[in-house]
Amino acid sequence: MRVTFRSPPLAHILEKLRGHYEAAQRKDWLVVPYVLTCAAYLEAKLNDTLFEFSLEKYGEEVATILVTLPLPRKLITVVPVLTEGRYSINKEHIVYQRLASLIRVRNSVAHAKSEFEELTHGDGDLVAVIRPGEPPVKIPGLFKPSEKSSDLTLGASKPFTPLEYHGALKTFEKAFFARCPDRLKKVAMVVERPKGQWTTERTALIKFLD
Repeated sequence: MRVTFRSPPLAHILEKLRGHYEAAQRKDWLVVPYVLTCAAYLEAKLNDTLFEFSLEKYGEEVATILVTLPLPRKLITVVPVLTEGRYSINKEHIVYQRLASLIRVRNSVAHAKSEFEELTHGDGDLVAVIRPGEPPVKIPGLFKPSEKSSDLTLGASKPFTPLEYHGALKTFEKAFFARCPDRLKKVAMVVERPKGQWTTERTALIKFLD
């Protein structure tokens, strides 16, 4: 019996979202689901890759632990793990920067926290019923929320658009996963690691796993 770790077919869903997003007149309604699906696909792809490689080389226990790493750590770890320390991801590459931004945006949206909100003085009047059966009372000088509270994207399209995040995912998959681990020398997304550097990071990783 072979143990496997298989994620949902999110690539197909992403292509559908892309089509709807490009055709939509009000794109802001689709930004959050599009970006969150991009992030889900990234994590699913990293989980699949880390698990399948580690299962064969290190066994099920290590493979299972690797997929529990935080998502930013998975993105950084996947290249040295799959190449046994020969390469690491190039953090200066635009694809890495977009994927790292995608993770930050996903965390910001999916784990939103309460924050102070500035209220501005408006020109309208608030009409309110103070006591049942009595006529409504006008309260002049309504305070209204700041404009950012009406942002349906929740900031998810900054600094990159959903299309740019989606494009980075496709480039990452094509340029890295299709070539890993044997044909990476000409891929700008990875850099060769100095000898001995992997030992230090491997020790840190083992400590984390313990």
